[in-house]
Amino acid sequence: MFTRSPVGEPMPLEPLKNADVSPSKPPQPRSGSTEPGKSVISNDLKILGQDLKIISRGTLQVDGEIEGDVAGAEIIIGEEGKVTGTVAAERVIVRGRTSGVIRAMTVALQASARVEGDIHHMSLAIEQGAQFDGRCRRFSSPEELQIDLEAHG
Repeated sequence: MFTRSPVGEPMPLEPLKNADVSPSKPPQPRSGSTEPGKSVISNDLKILGQDLKIISRGTLQVDGEIEGDVAGAEIIIGEEGKVTGTVAAERVIVRGRTSGVIRAMTVALQASARVEGDIHHMSLAIEQGAQFDGRCRRFSSPEELQIDLEAHG
C-alpha cells in the first residue's frame, strides 16, 4: 500500500498549473485604527447570557436577538432586531423591538418600533406608528443622564 523511496529526501513539489498568482494587497490591521467601525449582529444570530454585556466603540446594528445589555456610541436596532436589556449609547435608533431601559442623548423610535420600558434621554423623536409602553424622562444635561459606557462594561 505505502512504499518508501530509497532516498531519504522528499519529492519536490511541482508548481500548480493555471493558478492565479497575482500579488494581493495584505489586509490592513484594524487594531491601530482610530476610527471605530460598524458592527452588525445579523438576523441569524441569537445571543443569550446571564449578565451579558455587548460594548461597541462605534456603531452597532442589531438585526438578531440579544438578551443582555448593549452599549456603544450608536446603537441601531433593525426591524428584525430584538434587545431584552439595557440599551445605552450617545444615539439610539429603534426600528425593531426592545424590552428594558434605553439611556441615550438622542433616541429615535421609527414607525416599526415596539418599545417596552423606560427611556432616559435629552432628545426623543417618535414617528407615527411606533409603539411605546413605558415612561420617558428628559434630562437637561449629559451629566444628569450619565451615559457611562465603561459602567456598562
